[in-house]
Amino acid sequence: MGKIKILPPEVVDKLRAGEVVERPASAMKELIENSVDAGASHIRVEVKKGGKRLISVLDDGEGMDGTDALLSLGRHATSKLTDSGDLCDIKTLGFRGEALSSIASVCGLTIVTAPRGASEGVRIEATAGQVTESRPAPALGTRVEVRDLFFNTPARKKFLKSDAAENFQIINVLTKQALAHPETGFSLHVDGRMCMEMEKASDARERILQIYGSQFLDGLLEQDMEEPGLRVKIFFSAEGNWRGSRSHQFIFINGRPVRDASLGHAVYGAISGLPQGRHPVFFLFMESVPGAVDVNVHPQKEEVRFEDKERVYRLIRSAVRDAYTRHMAGGADSPVLHGSGDQGGMSRLPQYLETGTASAQAVFEGGAEGLPFERSFKVERRFIRLGEMFYAYTDGGGITLLDQHAAHERVMYERLLGTASLNPGQFLFPRHLELAPACRQAVLAHRELLLELGFELEDFGGGLLLRGAPEEFLKKGDLDFAVLLADMAVELAEDKGDNGIKKDELKKRVSARLACHSSVRGSDVLGQQELEELLDALEGCEDPGHCPHGRPTRITLGIEELKRMFKRK
Repeated sequence: MGKIKILPPEVVDKLRAGEVVERPASAMKELIENSVDAGASHIRVEVKKGGKRLISVLDDGEGMDGTDALLSLGRHATSKLTDSGDLCDIKTLGFRGEALSSIASVCGLTIVTAPRGASEGVRIEATAGQVTESRPAPALGTRVEVRDLFFNTPARKKFLKSDAAENFQIINVLTKQALAHPETGFSLHVDGRMCMEMEKASDARERILQIYGSQFLDGLLEQDMEEPGLRVKIFFSAEGNWRGSRSHQFIFINGRPVRDASLGHAVYGAISGLPQGRHPVFFLFMESVPGAVDVNVHPQKEEVRFEDKERVYRLIRSAVRDAYTRHMAGGADSPVLHGSGDQGGMSRLPQYLETGTASAQAVFEGGAEGLPFERSFKVERRFIRLGEMFYAYTDGGGITLLDQHAAHERVMYERLLGTASLNPGQFLFPRHLELAPACRQAVLAHRELLLELGFELEDFGGGLLLRGAPEEFLKKGDLDFAVLLADMAVELAEDKGDNGIKKDELKKRVSARLACHSSVRGSDVLGQQELEELLDALEGCEDPGHCPHGRPTRITLGIEELKRMFKRK
């Protein structure tokens, strides 16, 4: 007897659901795209318990009659394709008609809908893909409710993260959809509380303003470029205003949020002087004729294939380079994002030695005439600056190379984990911070953890009110706390509750990111006393040899090793 069997339809449905519904946010995405395709002018989303208990999407678009509503739950049912030729000319978002069927197979689902102008609609109940009730009901537009997601697939359900982490993903998805469709109004309620509300926007610029606020928008560089059949609009951060992650990078093609490493590479390639480990903010909107891009290459439609990828790459790179070049030529009058420096938020340390007669850079590199090396240092260690990152010093027992940023990271990291050594400080006037909705939600969900680290926060007027922070952070005059909290939110969003990351591990991850923000940068020039204090603090650490990310803080070549290198033994 053969081993190969044809799977029953109910099993196939559940497997196919995995392509479309990985988590609550992906189910919500499919429902929102159907609402956009239905011509909705406003879409209201409600979630409970991170979307695991409930996802409700209500729109005022073109509804369905009873027959179409029942057919929408069937396999491969769609109103948007008629034959295979249509796959080459896709102008809608939800062309994969089986999405609703796939969602219904792993939850309890309710559809209440009516065509525009109809006096009555229909209400359909389904459980695990099987219709259990269909009856007339008053309706306006369409409401789809997803209840108890993955109730019949416990193996998949156990991989869901905490409510806070799932809410972070939900807000991220809604943010992308709102950016992709500024002509549509959106609102999001999380556990009965309004989380996001955006009226219709006139264009992408106004939508960015609605989501991120005026400070963020005012500094974005903007550029438009157009070729036959292809148009690009991009907003991106200017020189020096980088982030610690790629979390604020968006690509939209014909109103569809996508991922494409090569397009991101085009942006990076056009920006000169980008430090290692730092990332630009960008919003890339591209419009092309449908036949020039294939969106049918990924189950969730998050990847695309271009007919002429090189042409697209060149256009994007040229657009960014032109705007960036104009900005650099314009100097201080050109717009930049709120905050200055390299977005690590570090204040500049003193630029001169205690003698006050020559810059540290000149002394360390031997360029200060009339200032002998010995006169610059009156303590046991002698320091020489190497490039923009390292110091070399000796105490008579060999030569040590110090990475000042990694060393300071280790010191700050252990101070953050041992809160007794951090002094809490209060702002004279609390700071009102504007954060992206997903970041704000993640931060608010972990207020107790952040309070342990010295950050006193509260929800305020659609943003955050920062009342206090560790004194070490308050002393940093140019530290952008909005950027700091946004980077922390990336770690906080990885919280998996009982199924994964525990509180102590999460605290370590957040502390490592905070330590990076609060540490001296490679370009900061330290004076003799500051270097001595840094080394003394490093000696008191539990692991003085490594930064929180595992990189060495210092490397020592001892006398015996030097002898072997010079073949003296």
